[in-house]
Amino acid sequence: MIFYLATPLLILSALPQTIKLIKGKSSKDISLLTYAMTFLGVLLIFIRALQVGDMAIILGNGGSLLFLCINTFLIIKYK
Repeated sequence: MIFYLATPLLILSALPQTIKLIKGKSSKDISLLTYAMTFLGVLLIFIRALQVGDMAIILGNGGSLLFLCINTFLIIKYK
């Protein structure tokens, strides 16, 4: 049950950074390595959630992966 409460927070946690990247068109102070490591960690948890069929974790990490992909693309684009 607690995962269903945490899922929206997890998904929306990357939204402020996404908005800042889009508005500022700069990623000079953002570490691409940090985003890459976070992406890998979330991806591994997502894969495990798929294996065990935990829908809350699948949704939370799937949404996070979406924002991480967007942010990583924007970081590379605006470097």
